[in-house]
Amino acid sequence: MRFKLVSLLLMAALSACSFQVDVLETPLPGATAIPVDTATSTAFPTPDNSATPPPVETPTVAQESGISTFPPPDVLPIVFSANATSQIVVGTVPSGSSQTYALTAMQGQIMAVLILPEEPSSQGTFHLEIKGRDGTVLCPIQEYDCPFWRGVLPSTQEYSIKVTAQVGGPFSMLIAINPPGQASQEFEYSDPQGRYTLSYSDEFGPMHYNGVQASKFVPEFALQYIVTKQYVQTNLSEAYFLVGSSTDPQAVSTCTEPASLAAPETVVGTVDVNGVVFTKTEAVGAAAGNMYEQIFYRTVHENTCYEITYFIHSTNIGNYTPGTVNEFDHALLLQTFDDVLSKLVLK
Repeated sequence: MRFKLVSLLLMAALSACSFQVDVLETPLPGATAIPVDTATSTAFPTPDNSATPPPVETPTVAQESGISTFPPPDVLPIVFSANATSQIVVGTVPSGSSQTYALTAMQGQIMAVLILPEEPSSQGTFHLEIKGRDGTVLCPIQEYDCPFWRGVLPSTQEYSIKVTAQVGGPFSMLIAINPPGQASQEFEYSDPQGRYTLSYSDEFGPMHYNGVQASKFVPEFALQYIVTKQYVQTNLSEAYFLVGSSTDPQAVSTCTEPASLAAPETVVGTVDVNGVVFTKTEAVGAAAGNMYEQIFYRTVHENTCYEITYFIHSTNIGNYTPGTVNEFDHALLLQTFDDVLSKLVLK
């Protein structure tokens, strides 16, 4: 089970410039969190594949004579592989405990950090505290408790990443740091059955989806939108890009028909995605001040029904004291979802 968790992150984190990475199918350590296992690391070229990206600075644990060290001695350093722009750390944190890691990065670089627990039910129970050696706290931010984080690093220095577990258990942590001056990097997910590939930017991360039933099928791959500034002091609660499929004859025969899950769907047209025509439907539901927006793209291809779902959970802005919460950028969010959809290729 544990090697499958690492494999999922690795498959989801292979760059659009394909090359092979060997994964050791061995169990993760079961006692305490461990430093990076080089067998699970991958290097990522720049999006245009024209040059090798600048290396991220090698992190070190500070040791200054007469000055207390930062991070503390029990902190585990994260060392990126040569020319890598992302790294996977695997470990275990017991319930109610924490483990801190450290790395060095440069001012202006965009960093993304996310946790994928081994147990799907534990998604969202791990929280991050990210701060710099100079005392700058990147998260948590006000009432945002950091289940993930993505943002611009304010200065060149050493940063600590503290992982705290409410439930506890094994996890994989993906850290992506874009080369200086690069706004994003691309990752590619390949369906284990060879049916499709999907590219996405580091504005998303592979997660377990444990929300309300939002699709006809249980998602087999889920990406969560992780741009922190879209969540802090806004009414956005969560946003997912979900992929599901079924070969059941009944499901295939009714594949493109609208359903009524969280709310009745309305057919709004068709969309061509890399030569495959999808039927597009929309639904909006509301409950206790919460809004649930779903946009579906469904098609039958090679006797399989495919279903792509945009799931956006937000709250009613009218429920807040004026001036305390802002509307999230809905148009920007939809554009990022559309960018992912445009790179879906059915085999």
